[in-house]
Amino acid sequence: MKNTEISYINNMHKEIVELSLRKVKKVMYFATEDVGEGKYQDFLHIMNSVYLYSNNFYDNMVERKNDGALLEEFLFLIPNMVFYTSIGYLTALKNGDNDCLMRSSLEEIGAYCENATGELADILIDEKESKKIIQDISGLELTKN
Repeated sequence: MKNTEISYINNMHKEIVELSLRKVKKVMYFATEDVGEGKYQDFLHIMNSVYLYSNNFYDNMVERKNDGALLEEFLFLIPNMVFYTSIGYLTALKNGDNDCLMRSSLEEIGAYCENATGELADILIDEKESKKIIQDISGLELTKN
């Protein structure tokens, strides 16, 4: 399977999402290790679909519409989809013997995805505050002249 190149808004977005993806993949590797041959590769294949969906959303919505709300939605798309995909995938792999492992894996993935969305939200808040400060400064300069 060929790795899909993922679209990002900027380098900060890329760093946060890719760190989260590495952590989730590691958890998924160990969670799927004893549940059947090829389960980790199956998960990676599903993740590839998430990346394709994300790229399509970026290409068709964000880049063309220049809409801040769509940009914000895109910012959180991969961490949210990874979280929900992982929930479904690990829940389907529960077999009674591995319930504890699956539950702890989901909790760990949930924490990683929550952390990623928190960091992304901080970037968004910082960017909005910076724009407001610049507008306020620009407004002050206009009133002085």
